[in-house]
Amino acid sequence: MKKAITKRLATIILAFMILTLCLNYVLQIHNARNDMYLDAKDKFWQINQILKQNEKETEQVKEDLKANCLIRAKAAAYILQYRPEITEDQEEMEKIARLLQVDEFHLFNKEGTLYAGSEPKYFGLNFTSGEQMQFFLPMLKDRELELCQDITPNTAEQKLMQYAAVWREDGEGIVQIGLEPDRVLESMKKNELSYIFSLVTADSGTTIYAIDPGTYQILGCTDAEQAGKNITDIGVDLGTKMNQGFSAKVNGEDSYCVFADGDSVILGITESNRGLYKDVNSNCLLTAVYLVLISIIMIVSISKYMDYYVVRGISSVNQRLEKITKGNLDTKVEVETTPEFKELSGRINLMVDSLLDTTNKLTKILEAARVPIGVYEYNKDMKRVMATGRVADILMLTEEEARELLLDHVLFEKKLEDIRLYPVTDGKDVYRLPGEGEHFIRMNTFSNANSILGIIIDVTEDMVEKQHIEKERDIDLLTGLYSRRAFYRKMEELFKTPEELGHAVILMADADNLKKVNDDFGHENGDRYLQGIAGILRSCKADKQVLARISGDEFVVFLYQCPDREALSAHIRKLLLTMGGSTVELSNTEEIPVRFSVGCAYYPEDGRDYHELLSLADHNMYQSKRNKKELEFLD
Repeated sequence: MKKAITKRLATIILAFMILTLCLNYVLQIHNARNDMYLDAKDKFWQINQILKQNEKETEQVKEDLKANCLIRAKAAAYILQYRPEITEDQEEMEKIARLLQVDEFHLFNKEGTLYAGSEPKYFGLNFTSGEQMQFFLPMLKDRELELCQDITPNTAEQKLMQYAAVWREDGEGIVQIGLEPDRVLESMKKNELSYIFSLVTADSGTTIYAIDPGTYQILGCTDAEQAGKNITDIGVDLGTKMNQGFSAKVNGEDSYCVFADGDSVILGITESNRGLYKDVNSNCLLTAVYLVLISIIMIVSISKYMDYYVVRGISSVNQRLEKITKGNLDTKVEVETTPEFKELSGRINLMVDSLLDTTNKLTKILEAARVPIGVYEYNKDMKRVMATGRVADILMLTEEEARELLLDHVLFEKKLEDIRLYPVTDGKDVYRLPGEGEHFIRMNTFSNANSILGIIIDVTEDMVEKQHIEKERDIDLLTGLYSRRAFYRKMEELFKTPEELGHAVILMADADNLKKVNDDFGHENGDRYLQGIAGILRSCKADKQVLARISGDEFVVFLYQCPDREALSAHIRKLLLTMGGSTVELSNTEEIPVRFSVGCAYYPEDGRDYHELLSLADHNMYQSKRNKKELEFLD
């Protein structure tokens, strides 16, 4: 019985397969021809649109160029109106031509004679010197005229030019400019059929034609060898076959053809049957293989269904148990082929739910500890991430973000990798969370062959406190400048790459009369005096500078990455000028002048080591202080 059923089933399937193959073959032949016809119509439309668009663009480019020429001619006339003396300077005339971005720049007197411009070789010509020049003759009678010539050959140099001319506002002459119309010529080329066919793609075995509707001569073709022939020479007789598909022997090869009337030409496409139907036989063969495979599968499946009924149920249970043992606790066993399998599936699911409940209890215990610590775990076979609730809080995730990340360990790991892009240099395994505010976490990961365990701790308070301490150590509290320690550390960093310093200078400054201010007005006003000096140094801003107070009344300025020494000197002069007119308001509203002595050392002229430069600047500073005292003594 089993054999009989199998034989009958095979006969029915075989008959259905043969019928399907025949219908498939006919449909593929029809579809191939129809696709070619639609593709031909689309290409015809593309070519017509290209022709229309190119003509439109060419006219627009011509108008734009004329307007541009007149604008540049007016600009030249405006310059000459206010600077008539430059007509005697040939170099200035050429400079104006370059400024206006024109190829030629000519000046004509009121009689129409060219007397100045960017091209001395044309001096002496007038508006009667040639057909090209005669175009501008009407301007000699009507000073309101502004003329722009169409593109014409330059008879002197045999090149295409476009000239425009306007009268000067003072009426003292005519200004003419000339441009080579590259854009217009380029746009005109786009209307050539050879250019258009270069934009149209054709498959192998396919040829596209542009035909003269009167003579049937091939004007353009994707096969350059066919250009110039008559359409009948290649085996195509259009007759009444326009706007429809038909078969013909084109160049001795069976082909399918489509021709249609264009706006100015007849457009056509031919494709050899070899290329048109190249996929039909292979597709039919592939379809036959698929049908045979499906038939065999159907016969075998029906024949063996009962034999594998129980085995398939057991296999399904085993597959799900394997996923569960690997840690994917979201897996549900739902085999209901028999009551026994249904009961077994239910008990396995109860066991998994109990395990998940235990995990949730552990999570609640960790959260109840009130410690800013989060724990997560996953393995490659798990879809979701098991995590305590504090993980989302520490990572500053919204409920929606946390839900999405914990459901896919790949997304979760990517989130952690993004965080690892912002390490804290002075903290091991410490990272700064991107976004607003200062938030820092420590991440530790422990992995084995099957799973990954991670611990995330919020260390924001510790890091903020550490940064605060570092800042207090690096900043002078009185002046707000770098401290001595911070200055030397900064110099060490900069001089690690001396090639990037460029021209630099170290300037030492020592407060004059600080002891006198302290003695006469008190230490509070002495502090005001030092703050005034710091304010002067800070007000003379530079792109690259380091400002520091390195002792009680000594300051240092380091300027670097300046283009030259003159720029450094200019900054120092500015600083000294600012100092000369600066005062400090004391607590009693009395104002006293701010004075300090300075000394400089230049890099690399005076030394290539910052210690050496500091020593020299310090020496120069004290030399300046001694000179001041000597002058005061002499007075």
